[in-house]
Amino acid sequence: MFLATKSKIITTALFIGFMTSCSVNKNTAFMLTLKNSYCIPPTYFLKAEQTLPNYAIDSLAIHDELNSVFSRQNILMLYALGLTKEIKELQKLKGNTSVSAEIRKLTINNKVNRTLLLALSDINAAAAELDCEAERVDQVAGYIDNINASRNNKLVVGSIALGAAASIAGALITNNNVNNAVGITGGVLGGGLGFFTLNPKGKKVEFFHPHNLLRNVWTENDSDQSFSPFIWYMLSEKEFSNDGNSSLLHNLKRRWIDYQFDSNENQGNQSVIFSDGGIYFADDLHSRAAMINQLQAVIRSINQSINNLILEANKTLE
Repeated sequence: MFLATKSKIITTALFIGFMTSCSVNKNTAFMLTLKNSYCIPPTYFLKAEQTLPNYAIDSLAIHDELNSVFSRQNILMLYALGLTKEIKELQKLKGNTSVSAEIRKLTINNKVNRTLLLALSDINAAAAELDCEAERVDQVAGYIDNINASRNNKLVVGSIALGAAASIAGALITNNNVNNAVGITGGVLGGGLGFFTLNPKGKKVEFFHPHNLLRNVWTENDSDQSFSPFIWYMLSEKEFSNDGNSSLLHNLKRRWIDYQFDSNENQGNQSVIFSDGGIYFADDLHSRAAMINQLQAVIRSINQSINNLILEANKTLE
């Protein structure tokens, strides 16, 4: 009687274990689509006419004649956009209403507007790639979350079923020794299933992203030119941050260290998030999605700097 009852319990446990062994191989075609990025890196439109490093632009801007009419931020932007010569010429033509002057002003204004439009297009292109990548990460994270939730639900149901089976068997068995053995066996198996629901990581998946904009921010290096020269200048020039003491790039990295990696920079250095990809757990995927959204928000904030430049230029040159 004892052997038969114990055998039934073990068989039940094995069946439940089989049912709960969910694999990320489910929907293989779907996972293969998301495994390798379908987000195409943008072709940036604005080519850097100003190739000087940040410190050289800073030095030139300090002594520039435009300081009398433009803010420092806007002078730096004009250098980064390669428009200082055009703005200076417009300033000299200010008030000149001759036909030739008006034609020249129209020509210069067309070039300035075209350059600003290209800068805005670059911002939108970078934001679009990040938007696509965030959506891709969210899909994979949602897929893994569903697997983990389903797995935990089945383990809970299995644990309850084992507990109930052990209780019923205990009620039917009159031999105390056998009854105790059944109770212990059911408790161990039920506790084992319950323990598996405490797994903090759950299922994992291979996820790759060779073109990794987050890595450029983390290393504060854009040697592979993943960003347009103008966007990278705006991100790396400390003048465009709120306090002016450190760049948008550096401030974003500090926030990642504090909030994503619990103030442990070394943990970030070892994270799969800044590699070409690899094994991801659900928490890693959610962290990557959050970081992508944060970078996208910072890049879109450059729009406001461009708006400020346009407003000041219109006011100064009208």
